[in-house]
Amino acid sequence: MKAIITIILFVFLFQVDGRGQAARACPADRPLIEWDYSTMKKLADTGGYPRMKKLADDSLLIIYQDYLGDVDYKRSYDGGRTWSEPCRIFTQFVYSDLKGESTVVKIANPEIYQLKNGDLVVACNYRPEKEEIAPYAIVIRRSIDNGKTWLAPQLLYSAAPRFKDGCWEPSFLQLPDSELQVYFANENPYRQSDEQEISVLSSYDNGKTWTEKPRTVSFRKDRRDGMPVATIIGDEIVVVIEDNNIDRFKPYIVRNKLSENWKSPVLADSGLREYCLIEQMNDSVYMGAPYILRLPHGETLISYQTNENRQSDWEFSTMEVAIGDKSGRSFGCRTQPFPVPLDKEAKWGSLTLVNDSTVAALTSSNRDSEKIAPWIIFGHIKYGD
Repeated sequence: MKAIITIILFVFLFQVDGRGQAARACPADRPLIEWDYSTMKKLADTGGYPRMKKLADDSLLIIYQDYLGDVDYKRSYDGGRTWSEPCRIFTQFVYSDLKGESTVVKIANPEIYQLKNGDLVVACNYRPEKEEIAPYAIVIRRSIDNGKTWLAPQLLYSAAPRFKDGCWEPSFLQLPDSELQVYFANENPYRQSDEQEISVLSSYDNGKTWTEKPRTVSFRKDRRDGMPVATIIGDEIVVVIEDNNIDRFKPYIVRNKLSENWKSPVLADSGLREYCLIEQMNDSVYMGAPYILRLPHGETLISYQTNENRQSDWEFSTMEVAIGDKSGRSFGCRTQPFPVPLDKEAKWGSLTLVNDSTVAALTSSNRDSEKIAPWIIFGHIKYGD
């Protein structure tokens, strides 16, 4: 028998979620999501930060870091039931500077995207082990043959050669006019503080060449906007970020008209910056590392990791998913796709649309062992009458 959790939606009534806990506000205009536990699967023995895309040939491609310093990907041609052996796309390397100093540069934060012309692009974050030798950087690789081969890495942006002034967490968006964008968290402009902004670089030729100077998407003074993921809703670019406005990170959305396209940044008090959730959470509750996905009928999903009702240490967070309206606002109906003990974790997650009635949630978890590994579960989208 399939173990399925059904979330029943009523207007701001209490309900019971998959762990038997009192559930949360859930507007009636939202679809149902049923997490199908018969589909929950570990995708590798170790690794994390998994991202997946459904490609034009109907295959699924998942990319993840192996937590040893490299980035691998796997492919499924049967809807995620079976997966290929891992293929390496980014390999750690040794960087030597002009002074003869050297360091190992490891690879993290992979993201995958398919362009309108069919090309695949993968982004990652270069992270040197030793400071003051090699820069932290945002790098991509492209494939023009559906992933059979990959072109050489392209360095898009270099930050400082130290952890506190680095750059992080790239993600892609292609606009209706085919402009390709890479969003990332950026400490580099704030070397005299601990501040961080969201930056964006653009390509107008499907990733062959890129703008050199990033535009600032969002910035909150004395705080750290981070982990951007973008989508398009109507005539707007909508970017979910983590924002530590008062204390711990919470999911926020910053938005801009396509016609504006970040001509000026979204600052702290802008009306274009909005807290995501219907419920106001305690400042001490952590809800970071967000992701965003549009559903076929226009509603939006976000995911994030949270320590709510868990340990105070955010490292023991678990993945949570919330459902928003068709404008990317008022997220509620919160569920946790992966059952995780309180002394374990499920973090650095993402969401993927598999077909018109199915989504996938991916996470990095040690739920069944001491090793953190990439996991996947499929959820069925159910609309009311």
